Amino acid sequence: MSQSFSSSSWHGPEGPLFTVGNLRVDLTLLLIGIHTLAMAVAAVLAASGLGEWVNQAAFAAGDLRAGQVWTLVTYPFVHDIRQEGLWFGLEMLMFFWFGREVESAIGRRSFGLLYGALAVIPALVLAGAGPLLGSSVLAGSGTISFAVFLAFCALHPGAQFFFAGLTAKWVGWILLAIYSLAAFAGRDWPGLLQLWLCSLFAVAWVRRGGMEWPALSFSKGKKKGGKAKVASAKKTGGTPVLEKVDAILDKISKEGIHSLTSAEKKQLEEARARLLQKDRQTR
Repeated sequence: MSQSFSSSSWHGPEGPLFTVGNLRVDLTLLLIGIHTLAMAVAAVLAASGLGEWVNQAAFAAGDLRAGQVWTLVTYPFVHDIRQEGLWFGLEMLMFFWFGREVESAIGRRSFGLLYGALAVIPALVLAGAGPLLGSSVLAGSGTISFAVFLAFCALHPGAQFFFAGLTAKWVGWILLAIYSLAAFAGRDWPGLLQLWLCSLFAVAWVRRGGMEWPALSFSKGKKKGGKAKVASAKKTGGTPVLEKVDAILDKISKEGIHSLTSAEKKQLEEARARLLQKDRQTR
């Protein structure tokens, strides 16, 4: 896969949660660690004949009525390596790539709230729709991780994927259609509902209600001149501010100024205001 970003381009303006040696642990990496630990514990319990304990952490529509509220937040961490196999490793790898980019763009707190909402909201809706959809069980984080990927597509619709030069926007649409058809063919109505709830919520969250994606467009042109308008902002502020502005300018040069989030536009406006203030003071 070839795209115009990599994990090494992640700037992490908020800094790590903590460090382990030279490893900078951000929220994305912490979540991956928890998922991996939960998978290993589940494997040990299954080998010991205690796999039923793990099933108690999955979410079922009747759990809330039974008082098992904790399953709202424990079910994403239920992993059966016998069923997921290599897909678990691939999911964590993709979440590492795209989750970091989303966390960097919207901030750690917003990313944490998004992840929690992607777990809780579909479960609550499925619990309420239980009489219509029948019994449903939620386990694992595959749909949540895919929704985070769609959030990345909403933030970076012009990022290039694969040798064919497909953009992130198109890859997101294609995968969403494939997963939807698979759930439809299998008559997995709870799974289909969870998929679309998570997908729409993730895109709406990063767009702050703008919903600029998933509108389809065949235009490959980029808005020019954006870099010239804000290049002078690089001369103001300390090193952290310069790094943030450099990252935003790099994004503009690759994807156009229209791809900026509201938070990134605010950072540019603040840098411009500081530059104007400095100019007035030197006159």
